[in-house]
Amino acid sequence: MYDISCLYGTPEFSTIQNDAYNYWNPYWSSDPFEPGFSQLLKSHYDITPYGEYYFVKQNGSLVPVWDLRSTGSYAGNPDAIVYAQKVKGIPSPQGSYNVDWVELKKMSGGLANLIYRVDTVQGQPPSTVSSSLDLYLSCSINIFFVVHARQS
Repeated sequence: MYDISCLYGTPEFSTIQNDAYNYWNPYWSSDPFEPGFSQLLKSHYDITPYGEYYFVKQNGSLVPVWDLRSTGSYAGNPDAIVYAQKVKGIPSPQGSYNVDWVELKKMSGGLANLIYRVDTVQGQPPSTVSSSLDLYLSCSINIFFVVHARQS
């Protein structure tokens, strides 16, 4: 994950998810933390890696995790992680080749109470996955975290 808040108010903010995907998709490594790729985004957009987004298996289901404990301003903070579950979602307005836009709520962790995954570019998983292989999805996604949501 990369923090793109520094791009807010610039022309790049509205296109960064497409631009980042266009750099990453043909790149030789699928690792977004690969130093050459990180330097590429740093030099073009002045953004750096901020955390990891991955899935873990819990009770037979895949659970999305946002983990900011190892990099950026949250490095070393044990609460800078959130395990979430989907509340609701819609297909991407830009087409079915993009992963759905969703609202998720915290199951555990201290990073955020609500997460919004929007402006997705690609990312549809394959129809079958071997459990013996690591799965990397080439995609670009904008994520918004809500730390304190008002309870109704």
